[in-house]
Formats: sequence, C-alpha cells, structure tokens
Amino acid sequence: MKVSVHSEGLDTLAVDTKRIAVAARKDMIGVVRDNIQTGNRLAKDFARRSSGRHGKLYPRAFTAEMKLYGALGLISGEYGPDSARPQGGMSFEFGSRNQKPHLDLARSADIIGREFADDVDHVVGKWFW
Repeated sequence: MKVSVHSEGLDTLAVDTKRIAVAARKDMIGVVRDNIQTGNRLAKDFARRSSGRHGKLYPRAFTAEMKLYGALGLISGEYGPDSARPQGGMSFEFGSRNQKPHLDLARSADIIGREFADDVDHVVGKWFW
C-alpha cells in the first residue's frame, strides 16, 4: 500500500495522526478477532471432513483465542485444536504411522492468510481516506 498525504497544514496532520493512533488498536483487534474466528471455523469444517469416525470428537477440540498485551500494545490470536479437549492432542494434523496427515490447519491458513492481509490493507486504508 502506498499512502500519499496532502494536508492543509501541520495542525491538521497532527489531529489526523492522533485519531489514527486511537483507532488503530481497536480496528486491528477487530481484524485479528474476526480472522481467527473465521480461520477456526474453516479448520473445523476441514476437520469434520477429514477426521472420519475415528476422530469424531476432533473438530470439537478446535478453539480460538485472543491475547492483548496492554502495556506493549501487542495483539495476538491463535486457533486450532486444544490438547485439553477430547482428541485435541492427537496427531491428526501431521499424521502418524497409522494415518496420513490431515492438514486441516494448513488448509485454513492458506485461505485465511490472504483474507487477513486484505483485511489489514483495507483497515489501514480507511485510516487515511
């Protein structure tokens, strides 16, 4: 993305940058939250199709969570099988000697990675226009 700023003066630019600083965290929290929820939903759908009868509980093991590190201003999100849930710690993703890899997370990441980048680009563009 290329941003070209044409301001009426430094005062206007200062007001805009303060507004962007306030909006950025809120907007990016929404982008991360929405994308990890979508990624988790996609991964669950792939897991439902790939796990079969032997892994009927595996799709229910998928969770999504956000972490906000207030003092640092960092936003983090992750999704996938939770090993504390039934079948969440099994080797479905990478396979084992008894089964081929399912790659449910990898497939969802292929989709959500592009969408996440587009969403970030869109929200950053809104700050300037």
